Amino acid sequence: MVKKIHASGIKGEQGIAHIRKVVAAMEYLFYESGGVEAGIDGSIEIRDPETGEVANQIVQFQSKATGNRLPGNSSGGFHWPCDERDIDYWTFGTAPVVLIVVDLTADRAYWKDVRTWFSDAQNRASRKVQFDKSADLFTADAARALREVAATARPGSYYSAPRRTEELTTNLLRVSAMATKLYWAPTDAKSAAEFWRRVKEHDPYPPGEAILRGGAVLSFRNLDEAPWREACDTGAMEEFDTEEWALSGDPDRERDFVDLLNRAMKEMVRRDMSYDRNHHALYFLPNPGRRDRKITYFAEKKNSPGRFVAKRYKKQDGQTKFWRHSAFKWQFIRIGDEWFVQITPTYHFTWDGRQKDKFGGEHLSKIKRMEWNPDVRRQFGMWRAYLCADEQEDLFRQAYPYLTLAPADKLVADFGVPDDLWKPVRATPSDTEGLLL
Repeated sequence: MVKKIHASGIKGEQGIAHIRKVVAAMEYLFYESGGVEAGIDGSIEIRDPETGEVANQIVQFQSKATGNRLPGNSSGGFHWPCDERDIDYWTFGTAPVVLIVVDLTADRAYWKDVRTWFSDAQNRASRKVQFDKSADLFTADAARALREVAATARPGSYYSAPRRTEELTTNLLRVSAMATKLYWAPTDAKSAAEFWRRVKEHDPYPPGEAILRGGAVLSFRNLDEAPWREACDTGAMEEFDTEEWALSGDPDRERDFVDLLNRAMKEMVRRDMSYDRNHHALYFLPNPGRRDRKITYFAEKKNSPGRFVAKRYKKQDGQTKFWRHSAFKWQFIRIGDEWFVQITPTYHFTWDGRQKDKFGGEHLSKIKRMEWNPDVRRQFGMWRAYLCADEQEDLFRQAYPYLTLAPADKLVADFGVPDDLWKPVRATPSDTEGLLL
């Protein structure tokens, strides 16, 4: 009986040969697995073409070669279906893995970093890798991108998320209460600027929970009271239940409602904070007399030793170098019939406690390089304690009536990630001198 070698074996060898040729053009090193393998056909070691140096930076690859029509083929791309067991194998290993599909008919190959691709839950659920015929072309020009994939590996072995549950704290706060009424009244003010000018003639520092829309004013506050009635036709004023806006399916009404919530947030912290219009962030002001501000709070079932939320840093001659202010950005989000606010801790920098420091961007970049996830989590814990209802009677003297926030429930994940596998490398002390918390 005559022995045969099936066409699939030949196509596989042709695919490997194509990859070997491209890797040689990159001037990297190519290692074929050979023998028994479970889903990795070989590895590519990164080499510096100029110096010849190698540093054991490895990218593993799985080759798929075909002479047939590519699945989902179009002028722009195609997809490749993957077995669930292969996906688990590729993403739960000790080195980055790329999938390389070789189109033998066109003599072209395409590649994708499968760890990055399948880290997206939607991609994982589809069990398909989508290729772009331009962006994902596997040629010598892909050398730099392949090197960047290799650089994502940390020194030594590392692993994907272990199979254990983990409790997660989100950066969401729940809107537990809000204004029960919305007030609408027409105005003959031709612009928002004219409206606020009229209001300020009767109150130089009016509260801000009001917006001008289509020749009318919408507000959480009763417009039949001073100073609003001086700029509105209160005889035509109407009252509405807040739910008509809060739970509306009309995108215009929802945008107006979010605008009012944003203004309410600024009013809620007005006593202690100021607004950075350029970065949509609220930040703590110094204490009266331009003194450092420090707050203490209760977080994670224990008392915090306190945190400087507005602190002056000095030069050697005693002059002010800059002020660092704790700050946060926020975004209101509706989930079903509930409203939440997403809090993102950050910092604001001034040169005198009020005026923006022109080097603020550099200061922020340095302090972000210094911080790890626990630092950001502690910052969020401070903001949660400061903003939520159980603290407001102390921090605001009197609870704000139009917006009340409460901690959101924690989430339980089916997978956990040990901190030492993914946390960033801290910046050196010289990089962050003067910015320590």
